[in-house]
Amino acid sequence: MSKQKTMIVAGYGAWAKAGSNPASDVAKAVGQQDCGQHRIVSLEIPVRTNALTDIIKAAIKEHSPDYWLGFGIAPGACGIRLEALGTNWRSFDVPDNDGLMLEHEATIPGGPAAYDATLANQQIVAACRAQGIPAAISYSAGNHLCNQMLYTTRHLVEQNEGQMACGFMHLPLTPEMVAAESAEMPMRPSMSLEMMRRAGTIAVETILEGPSGE
Repeated sequence: MSKQKTMIVAGYGAWAKAGSNPASDVAKAVGQQDCGQHRIVSLEIPVRTNALTDIIKAAIKEHSPDYWLGFGIAPGACGIRLEALGTNWRSFDVPDNDGLMLEHEATIPGGPAAYDATLANQQIVAACRAQGIPAAISYSAGNHLCNQMLYTTRHLVEQNEGQMACGFMHLPLTPEMVAAESAEMPMRPSMSLEMMRRAGTIAVETILEGPSGE
């Protein structure tokens, strides 16, 4: 029998661009899935830039995950985006939940310029598309906390704070979020929450069914 694997699925909670964040909803829904002998831990992560490293460290210490998959929203995205790398930059267009507005600041002072994601992004994209869900690999995770989560998780692995494969999935707005915007502004792409949940579940299943999760 194969060894039990532990995966953390971590979705951001409410913030300036999402009073009700689908990222948190998707993480919770994925965490309720039956993955056989494997364990899925769902976390809601507060949008607090200076607290993020400690939050991630605490989660790693408590759960000793084999995989970390983050979720956040990317307003304007046309589909699911699997992020290929996180960069060592924080430059915010809206404040975090502590009211901080950062411009051209390092995520980890003295850290490398970027880290690659280490989850099976190509396989996840292919599996989503096979189920009729638009998905693609992205090479820009932005400069807010979504990028920060991917960079920080990878940095902690490199610093021997954990032994896990890391990745991040960006989600579009929901139709309800677009409908709540001003009718005077151009409508932005959206995706149903149910389809996002399916994409998250497909990602988890694809990861756990891969060579290291069999």
